[in-house]
Amino acid sequence: MANLGVAVKPSDQVQPKVLPRPDGGFYVSWFDNDPNGNPPFGYDVYLQSLDANGVAQWQAGGIRFADLGMSSTQDYGFDVDADGNALLAFLDDRNPHKAVAVTIIKVSPAGVQLWGTPAQGRQPGRGPGFKGNPKITATSDGSIVVGWINGNNLTLQRLSSHGGRQWGTHGVTITAPAGQTYSIADLHAGDDGSAIVSWVSAAGFSSPKILLANKLSSTGALLWGSSHVAVFDGGSLQFGNFPSFVTDGAGGAVFGWYEVSPLQSRAQHILGDGTEAFPHNGVPGSTNTGHDQVNPAVSYDPATGSTYLFWDEILEGPLTNEGISGQKFDSTGAVQWGDFGLVVQGFTSSAVINVTSVFTPAGPYVVWSSEPTFGQDTIYGAKIDPSGTIVCSPFTVSSLLSSKSRLDLTISSLGLTVAVWSDDRADGGDIYAQDIKPDCTLGL
Repeated sequence: MANLGVAVKPSDQVQPKVLPRPDGGFYVSWFDNDPNGNPPFGYDVYLQSLDANGVAQWQAGGIRFADLGMSSTQDYGFDVDADGNALLAFLDDRNPHKAVAVTIIKVSPAGVQLWGTPAQGRQPGRGPGFKGNPKITATSDGSIVVGWINGNNLTLQRLSSHGGRQWGTHGVTITAPAGQTYSIADLHAGDDGSAIVSWVSAAGFSSPKILLANKLSSTGALLWGSSHVAVFDGGSLQFGNFPSFVTDGAGGAVFGWYEVSPLQSRAQHILGDGTEAFPHNGVPGSTNTGHDQVNPAVSYDPATGSTYLFWDEILEGPLTNEGISGQKFDSTGAVQWGDFGLVVQGFTSSAVINVTSVFTPAGPYVVWSSEPTFGQDTIYGAKIDPSGTIVCSPFTVSSLLSSKSRLDLTISSLGLTVAVWSDDRADGGDIYAQDIKPDCTLGL
């Protein structure tokens, strides 16, 4: 009923993300429609540091690191480097000619912005033309790679630990074929200083949306070939869906997404050399085409090479019913929990809003938001062992009824799972967090 208020302030705080620090603590980031900014009510960039006990290390309500005038938001990039510094990439309108730029900042555990002036950071993406959806990752050799939509194409830039550009003045551009648009989906570090990037390719609103990926070396070379890797090109992604992925710890990436016609969730593992571990176009978590399976979350066990996929299972009818199901795949993509997957929560009349998942040494957690009526959401969780036994049946993570959105989940270096979300229990939206211990109890 209580949860931890990370940012409980006037106006709305939105799009929270949470990541672990090497010391067992966490960073939480968000956009804050701060009425006290200059200009007032622009969506500003905020960050808070929590220790392993959930105690805020900085001032109440977090620190504002970019006072923006943006009246709306897109997605943004967030990562933590090996030294415990927070890395943020976002769209920035604080420019003399009002052209939106891509800005990145590096923040120390003490809350100090380490690059450039405290107000500005670095801007690898400047100039006219559309820019969108910036992503950022700390590489294994201490550098940083940032990527963004640049017109119809993608641009990526690598920076040193001090912020110097390493891929020339303009970075590396991945150019879309004529008539196509590339939209970045996710970006994470690979092996040997590389970075893995994924994106959605489309020729228009009604055309198929396919999922592509590539790995860039420390010098910017395309290690998976100039034609890229087609993670999914056998149908179409949902319009507006940009699937995330997790890395496998060996230079590869594990993807989860859902297609349309039918609405079906799939998984794929791309190995470090760019080859497919699963059959081409991935493997569905369930072959039950009488149900829809959407909005999946993927996690990975590097010790066994197992992939876990959880999704929103929907039974269409006069009254739509929804539940949570999951599937385990072995290293070749063979399903381990039956052709229809494992039922984590059976059908109810409540809508499933978000599905998130992380892998723990004892098996994956899945956490989701359930809404019986508008604005009356509850967050639930469950834990499943690798055999498919539900060791913690669905339990409540946040029971105070309110509208909850943008649920995010991570696990700390000490084995503590933490969820964050935007919650309107008081006003337009505040940021709350909750820890989940390995035995599925809450609170320290």
